[in-house]
Amino acid sequence: MMKSVCSSLAVFIFLLASLARAGEVIDSCAAVVNQDVITVSEVEEAGKPVFERIKLEVSPSQQVEALHQARKNVIAKLVEKHLLLQQAEQMKISVTDAEVEAARKDILERGGVNEEEFKAELVKMGLTEQQYRENLKEQILSSKLVGYAVRSKVVVPEEKIKAYYEENYMAKASGYHLLQIGFAFGDSKQAAEKKAEEVRNLAVSGQDFQELARQRSELPSAADGGDIGVLKIEEMAPSMREAVTSLQPGGISPVVETPDGFIIFKLLSSGQDTTKAPYESVRNEIHEILRKQELEARYKTWIEEIRSGAYIRIL
Repeated sequence: MMKSVCSSLAVFIFLLASLARAGEVIDSCAAVVNQDVITVSEVEEAGKPVFERIKLEVSPSQQVEALHQARKNVIAKLVEKHLLLQQAEQMKISVTDAEVEAARKDILERGGVNEEEFKAELVKMGLTEQQYRENLKEQILSSKLVGYAVRSKVVVPEEKIKAYYEENYMAKASGYHLLQIGFAFGDSKQAAEKKAEEVRNLAVSGQDFQELARQRSELPSAADGGDIGVLKIEEMAPSMREAVTSLQPGGISPVVETPDGFIIFKLLSSGQDTTKAPYESVRNEIHEILRKQELEARYKTWIEEIRSGAYIRIL
């Protein structure tokens, strides 16, 4: 297999050299993944937003190294993408146009975005609708594959959920252990408030608050599922104090207006009376945290097994 790929690569490089001598505009090879070739233009397209941000935000003296590292990261992700697509093809997993359209509509609906806003956002990202659909199709395909090969095998025992609850949801300090989801005013205060109300309704209806924070919050704490730790009353702004101190553990506050935007809080525990959120009110959140941890661990092992059995060459 390796000899065959190397031979094909040699022919490919010879053709590139021939075209270059003939004065043709060509695309070069950045990596080889089994039978697939990752071109430089594919790397540039996939990494365009990151590369442009580095050129704008990183000092000239550090740009070369930053761009070099960014390209390595992009190539690594493209290698993984090609491995997944190859696995999906081997397992005869496919995605229909109807599935792509259904997923696209679901994304718009969950984000509260209409068709005009969606198209405007694509322009901002420098994507055509066809490119967006192709990207979405690949994401759905990867999700199906991971679901079949990894996700279906993940089981979180009830004992593990309870142990996590006892360890992490006890009030460990005098104060209020809080999660938050926030939206900046941006160009429209009304739009920010609308998004906040929509997300609050989802949280109150039972959706995982931490997952909503990761997906929708515009605050830095989104990366931590909205967790801002334990705060004392004197550390809170008046509007926050009023919203939080009236909550019971597991409760969700109304939308709170701040000088910069709108925030929703969820109280996990209150050290004032050494209580904690009732188990049933946070069980699903804990299950999701542990499920994702197990999924990430299993996925890492699975993809490494695939990688070790593949022919991969970075040029």
